[in-house]
Amino acid sequence: MANKGKPKGSATLLEKLRDDSENGPLAALAELIVDDAFDRPLSDLVDAEQSAELLHKALSAWQQSDQAHAGIRDQWDRLVATLQSQTEPLGEALPTELRVGIDEWVAQPFAANRELLLALLDRPAFRQLVRELLVDTLVGFGKRLRTPVAGSRLGKGLSGLGRRARSRTGGIGDLAGDLASAVSDGVERQLESRAAEFADSAISSVIRELTDYLCDDSRADEQAALRQGLLTGLWELTGAQIAGEMERSNIEAGADVLRRSLGAWLDRPESRAELDGWLSTLLAHEDHDSLRELLDSLGLLDTFYELSVEQTRKRLQELVARKTFAQWLSTLED
Repeated sequence: MANKGKPKGSATLLEKLRDDSENGPLAALAELIVDDAFDRPLSDLVDAEQSAELLHKALSAWQQSDQAHAGIRDQWDRLVATLQSQTEPLGEALPTELRVGIDEWVAQPFAANRELLLALLDRPAFRQLVRELLVDTLVGFGKRLRTPVAGSRLGKGLSGLGRRARSRTGGIGDLAGDLASAVSDGVERQLESRAAEFADSAISSVIRELTDYLCDDSRADEQAALRQGLLTGLWELTGAQIAGEMERSNIEAGADVLRRSLGAWLDRPESRAELDGWLSTLLAHEDHDSLRELLDSLGLLDTFYELSVEQTRKRLQELVARKTFAQWLSTLED
């Protein structure tokens, strides 16, 4: 009877655990949990094989669900709606400090690797584009030649002859009157017939010249100016303009392609092993024996440690404050 009213052991322990002071037992417990995690290798904290299995199952379930297609479309529509509401240029929407930093980085003089750039540009689709541009330019040049020919002394003389002859002899007059146009048309037809042949022979030269220009160290300042010009154009675009272009795309077809391609890859027997390999590579840090060493090498140890302890303590405080936790703790006395 003397102990009547004295709290049970679980109640006393619960009271101590609910002490939210910085030096309380819960704070010490949070530090123990974080220390244990930070002293482990990443491969111990995350099981690559198990994570790959869970990720594979999750992706498979999503890909086969009826909500997958609608979900892709919904997220796309939300993004478009968000961009449509942004009428200011991207350069004004982006924080000034970030935009200035990007501008400075782009302005740095450097030249691309020639072999790499040539490998990217010398592709059938790009060659076809260059061919069409060359042909269109040459044909357009031929059309412009018609005016100088028609306006030359020969053209004017033939036209005058045609006008005089037309009043006397219809057939001869018509022929004489059309000679100037025929000369101009002949020039144009000659260029049209040779334009494709010329373009085919010039494509490789054009690609090489473009690559040489973009990779010439002596033109680094010009290349930086080119990048700055492109970036300035990007900053001047508004969210609404980007949204307009996004609406032109066939998102329905894109969502279907995404689901089918993802499903085809997931159906491959090797897909789980590939996921496991990717995660294992991501988590493998042979130069660091623990997460603590990795964070320390990045200069992030103190920041991440303090944040981790604080977040862990908050989660523990939420847990011990629940009635269910108190009930569970009391059962340990039974």
